[in-house]
Amino acid sequence: MWTCPTCTQSLLRANQTHSCLDKTEADFLRGKSAVTVGLYHHFLAQYRTIGDFKIHPAKTMISLAKNTRFCMIYKLGRNFIDIYIPLNKVYADTLCFHKIGHIGEKLTNHWLRLYQPEDINEEVLHYMRLAYEQDAEKGEENQ
Repeated sequence: MWTCPTCTQSLLRANQTHSCLDKTEADFLRGKSAVTVGLYHHFLAQYRTIGDFKIHPAKTMISLAKNTRFCMIYKLGRNFIDIYIPLNKVYADTLCFHKIGHIGEKLTNHWLRLYQPEDINEEVLHYMRLAYEQDAEKGEENQ
């Protein structure tokens, strides 16, 4: 693990690209509806049943990370939250992802939109777990 001397974030590799901006979780939640804030907290609570992580606010999104960033919350709408999960293969035969796109050679982003707490069903939880486990494997490889 490497610690950025500017922002003190712990990162997997030395000089790993990240945001040192002075953004906070509160910056993203400010002015959002009670529905959106509730969805956000529910989503985090569901992820915490899978494992521990840190929240990394950046200029345009909030990332969740254990070893690397395994989930990004990139839009807090009036009554929804948009999330993408980078996975190491394409999972096209699902009901939960509305968009799938490659990023580089190894990862594929899977986008989902949550409107209500019940949207985090067993299928969504399955892919949330996959992303978390994939991140744990990266940490083991780099030790």
